Parts: sequence; C-alpha cells; structure tokens
Amino acid sequence: MQRRRLLAGTAAGISAGLFVTLNKALADVNGYGPTIVPNPIPSIQPSGTTVELVDFATPPRTSSSKPYANLNFLHHAGDGRPYLYCNDVRGKMWRIHAVTGAVSLFLDLKKSRGSRFVFNGPQSGLRSFAFHPNFGRGGQNGFRKYYTLSTETVASRPADAVVLSGAYPAVHDFVLAEWTVDGSNPPKAYTTARREILRIAVWNRDHGADQLMFNPAAVPGTSDYGKLYITVGDGGNHSAYGDPYDQAQDIAAPLGKILRLNPLKSSSSPFRRPPDNPWASGSGAAALVWALGLRHPQNLCFDPLTGTGILADIGQWQIEEINLLGKGLNYGWPLREGTFGFVRDEPDQLYGLPVDDASRGLTYPVAQYSHQEGLVRPNGNNLGYTAAICGGFVYRGSSVPALYGHYLCGDLVNGRVFHVPLSSLVQGQQTTLRELTLLRDGSPVTLSGLAAGPGGRADLRFGQGADGEVYILTKQDGMIRKMTPPT
Repeated sequence: MQRRRLLAGTAAGISAGLFVTLNKALADVNGYGPTIVPNPIPSIQPSGTTVELVDFATPPRTSSSKPYANLNFLHHAGDGRPYLYCNDVRGKMWRIHAVTGAVSLFLDLKKSRGSRFVFNGPQSGLRSFAFHPNFGRGGQNGFRKYYTLSTETVASRPADAVVLSGAYPAVHDFVLAEWTVDGSNPPKAYTTARREILRIAVWNRDHGADQLMFNPAAVPGTSDYGKLYITVGDGGNHSAYGDPYDQAQDIAAPLGKILRLNPLKSSSSPFRRPPDNPWASGSGAAALVWALGLRHPQNLCFDPLTGTGILADIGQWQIEEINLLGKGLNYGWPLREGTFGFVRDEPDQLYGLPVDDASRGLTYPVAQYSHQEGLVRPNGNNLGYTAAICGGFVYRGSSVPALYGHYLCGDLVNGRVFHVPLSSLVQGQQTTLRELTLLRDGSPVTLSGLAAGPGGRADLRFGQGADGEVYILTKQDGMIRKMTPPT
C-alpha cells in the first residue's frame, strides 16, 4: 500500500524574492490612503439592448422545494455531437439535446460515490465538469475522458491520495476525478471507470473549488492545449476577518488560487505538472498555481475565439470583480477588495490605495461593481440580500447579433444580467458594465421574478454551447433558458 501524499503549504522551491514581495504586501496594513465614503463606483445602467428569454430545458427536480434543481454549470463536450451537459450540485449530471432540449441522465455521481459524497449546502456537491479537448478524437490521449469536481469526506481519501492542503483543519475535500465513457452514440458514462486525480482540502463549507475549464481556443501542439484550470476560493467565508488562515497570498497553499495542470496520468503521478506554470519548480501546490490572491473565484471562462481568460471573483462586503486571467498574477485578496484597500478586521470600510501601490505587483479588476447594486431590485423593492458576481461567457453565437463579442455576467442573487464588449476589458484599466433588458413575451421581466425563490433570490448561472450561444440557468425554478432577439 502506498503512503498517502499530503502536499501541505511549504516554501520549498519558491524564490526568496517572491516571498519578500508577499511579506511586504502582508505587512501593509496601516499604510492605506484615506477612508472612501461614499462608495464611488457608479451604478450599472441599462444598455438599451433587449433579449427575449425562451424556456429551453428543465432537468428533473432533485428537491420538492426551491431550489428545485441546483443547476451550477452548462457546457458542451466539443465532440461535434448535438448535446449539452449540465450538473446539479446534488449529484446529477444531465445530457441535453441542443436542438430539442430533451433531457436524459448522464451520470449519477451521488449514487456512484455513496456515503463518500458530500452535499451539505449550496457550495458543495458536484461543482462542475469538463470534457478533455481530445474527448472526441479517436486515438488521442484524452479520448472519451471527462472530469468532475465534487466534494467528499476526508475519511474517503484513498491511501495513495494526493491532497493539496495547508495549516488548517479539513472539513471535507474537493475531489478532481477522471471518468471514461463507452463508444456508443451518444456515449454513456462508465460509473466504474473512475480515476481519482487529486484532492483539495478546505477548512469550511464554502469558498472551495468551483470551476473546471479547458481553454477552447487552444489548439493541438500549443502549450495550453489539454491544460485544465481549476478555480479555488480561500477556503471559507469569514465575514469578521477575511482569509483567516492566510492562504490566498501563500504561493505554496492551494486556496485562493487558479490552479493549472495536465490531468492525464503519467508513469509516476496521477497528473502532470505543466513546465510553463509560473512556479513550476515549486513543491506541493506551488507547481500548479497559475494565479493567486483570490477570495471566491466561482466562475472562469475563455473566449472560444481569442482564448482570453475572464475570471469573476466574489467580494466580501463591498466590491464584486471581473478580472482578466494572466500567468503569475496576484489579484490582491485579502489586501485589496476591488480597486480599494481592505483591512481584514474592518471589512465594512474601503480605503484608498497606498502611495507606493505600484510597487506591490498587484493586479486590479478590469470591471467592478458595488454591493449597492444587490440591495435593490430593478423595480425598487428591497431584495434583502447583498450582491455576488456570477461570471459567464463571451457570446459568440448568432441568435443575438448585438451581443456578439460581449462578455455576459450577472449578479447571482438578484439575477440581473450585465454585458460589456470583450474589447473593453483591458488590463490596467477600468470599464463600465451595462445591464441587459430581459423580456418575456415582449414585456420586461426580472429573473428574480421568474424564478420566484425565497426573498426573490434567482441563483443565476450561465452556460455555453459549441455554437457560442449563452444559456441562462436559475437554480430556484431549475430552468435553462435561451436568449433570442425581441419579437
């Protein structure tokens, strides 16, 4: 029996210069500028662009009460077949016909994993999935392979498990696993053909690992082809003192990061460490880190045309962020929230940046909005929830020409949908989001009104098909909707 490999946070293999920079940033608590009152971010205004929402598919309910279906992600397999795939975090993965919207069960992960599977809240369970770029390429590594990210008990760790962890008690693990399908058309999932790749231990039941994503614009022979990105939060929401275990700024720790790896097995490891990762020579999680300084990067996408990576990071008390993904970038958490200074024991206060901020090496969002956006519904009624960014996709479809080349995102709580041209997202600059007007049978509607969850909560998510069309998902009513031009 192999000894379990616990890859805890360690400074081994990391340059001394890097840690000097990080320690300098961590020491920067009293050097902020003046307090910022009131919040200077302008509110998001309608763009004038309207779309009709059309019901497309309704996967079977996994609860008799709302949210009926905890739909978290929708994507395609890239194999040329007319199917979409969608996961319910309660443990089901559905196949959906891209033309008819007919739904069938693809994988019952909860049944397959039994008591090892953990679902104890909306940020656990079956989080996301990704199909290998060679999924439909016979004879290539990755053929018929897809990947899931889900939560399991610490007790379920195999003896030879690779566990990315840190100096904190683990409540459960986020598990990256590889699955194989058969050769039928459409393919069927083999529930016994599962291979565990790695685990990420977390100290709380939220802010864990969320999104799996391959870059769809990467082509065979390039360094990014076949590399799997994983978004990982700081391990848990701590409203009184963000990131209490100091994970997001620790290169050797897995939390608060974007990880990047080749998920295919090598002769000596269940995965491969890309040699072009920024800290590839580091040990533990460091060799897999692509970017750091994140609080809750729940969503990541790549423009299927240009390959531009766009990352949404959920803020603490005040600011929601959209960031451009870049190799080795530090997005500042918990030293910054948006483009402002952040003091962890004063989370309700924004500060100006230090005078020497440019020397800190931090990267700021290309768009942001304030929690003031989340407190009032478009009709003026108090929603009662603060805001949380929901990242989406760059629209490359043909149904709504006005949105072509625009990045779509929104607020997952109140369901407002925003958009911005991809060309306006420029590193080092700030741009303004605009709101999309949603119609139902030609009349303006809100997703919170359509979904009608507790307190008007919509629980918005996005998905994208192989044709570049973007889908709108709402957990409360378990509906998948398409966007069409106004009638």
